[in-house]
Amino acid sequence: MKPNLLLLLPLLFLLTCCKQVTIHEERSLPNHPGPIKITGAFALFPLTQVWVTEFQKTHPYVKFDLQAIGSGRGLNEIIAGKTDLAMISSDLPSGVDTFLWVIPVARLACVPVISPKNPYLKEIMKAGMKKDDLSGLFSNTNPKTWGEIFGKSPSDRANVYIRSDSSGATDVLAKYLWLQTSEMKGTPVDGEEKMMEAVKNDPLAIGYCNFIYAIDLKTQHFKNEMVILPLDLNQNGKLDIKENFYDSINHMQRAMWLGRYPCVLTRNLYLVSNGKPATKELVEFLIWVLTEGQKLVPSQGYIELHSFEIPPRLYALKN
Repeated sequence: MKPNLLLLLPLLFLLTCCKQVTIHEERSLPNHPGPIKITGAFALFPLTQVWVTEFQKTHPYVKFDLQAIGSGRGLNEIIAGKTDLAMISSDLPSGVDTFLWVIPVARLACVPVISPKNPYLKEIMKAGMKKDDLSGLFSNTNPKTWGEIFGKSPSDRANVYIRSDSSGATDVLAKYLWLQTSEMKGTPVDGEEKMMEAVKNDPLAIGYCNFIYAIDLKTQHFKNEMVILPLDLNQNGKLDIKENFYDSINHMQRAMWLGRYPCVLTRNLYLVSNGKPATKELVEFLIWVLTEGQKLVPSQGYIELHSFEIPPRLYALKN
């Protein structure tokens, strides 16, 4: 009997250790005191709104207070402890990640847009626009006219529109064009809706917006009042097969996810907490966003995370 007992001891030790690890992984958390307050970026607000609605179908006891107040204000509120989660759509200031808990939850692309009434539309859709020409327009540095860019008479000056408000879309477009945000020049408009209105009403307009504002979520088609400007990425004067993915929303989203659409024109969107999330409902919601919630991302015009990005963040939340 003694030899048998000796053989069982390592097994008993292993089982005890496994039980301790399980208890450690399933940490006991307190309930959240009141509704989960989420504030911040307009760019992430529509997707977060969908997430909250769907999450509450299986978690009806969890209440939310969701407000779009801008990425910068959301960051200020999370640092000050005035909100539970901040929706952030721009680069975080250096140093804040030492005390903030930052979770990428989706990506969003910026797209340059023009009017469907542009007199050079046929040539534009065939050739795309070179980065050098686009940079010249948005920096007002020796800008070419529409006619000069697309091989016709030097007429029809491009009317450039830029955002006057603080915008992540402006930041990423400036980076793509090798410009500082302060170097972006054009007629200022306040917000996405005003930008759309300006482009719609001006046949010679060129502007930009977040991808979600260029599509109709109900029909899953591009909006009629604007056209996404194709980019001639290798600047050879034509849209090659690998560059030509502007015929449908699905093709564009696939190109964004694969990196065929310039990665610098897409940015991470974050949910941020002040310190590690420490209530049961908050952790449940964030885990759901990283799992079931990712299935809803493409249909809302955003880009889902890559599968390899998710497990480390789930592990960190659970432990």
